[in-house]
Parts: sequence; structure tokens; C-alpha cells
Amino acid sequence: MKKSKKASARVTAADQQAAAAAEPSRSATRGKAIGSGAIENAARRQFQKTQAKAIEGHIQARGQRQQAKRDAR
Repeated sequence: MKKSKKASARVTAADQQAAAAAEPSRSATRGKAIGSGAIENAARRQFQKTQAKAIEGHIQARGQRQQAKRDAR
């Protein structure tokens, strides 16, 4: 049975050990790049959420203080 022409480079490489050793580092680099971007996006979304909640909290507190002043009159 002969090798398929569609076989991956790792299988058909002349030096299979070198090709096999290079594969994990390539995929790890790609995974780190994808992971860091995803982490940055998640952190940005989380900050946007907490920032909005903080602003809403200040608005609500100001309204409560104004209401307390009106009630005190």
C-alpha cells in the first residue's frame, strides 16, 4: 500500500521526528496567540460591564441623597 498524496507533511516528511517535534510548538504558539486575544476581549467586556454598573450605582446613590433631602424638609 503506497502513501497517499493527501497525507500530512508530518507523515510524509523525510525526517519524521523533526517534523513531529516542530508540530507541538507551532500549535502551542497559535494557541497562545488565540488565547491572549480572547483573554483581552473578555477583560474588556468585563470592564465595560463593571464600569456601567459603577456609573449606575453613582446615579442611584445621588438620587437617593436627593430624595433624602426632600424627605427631610
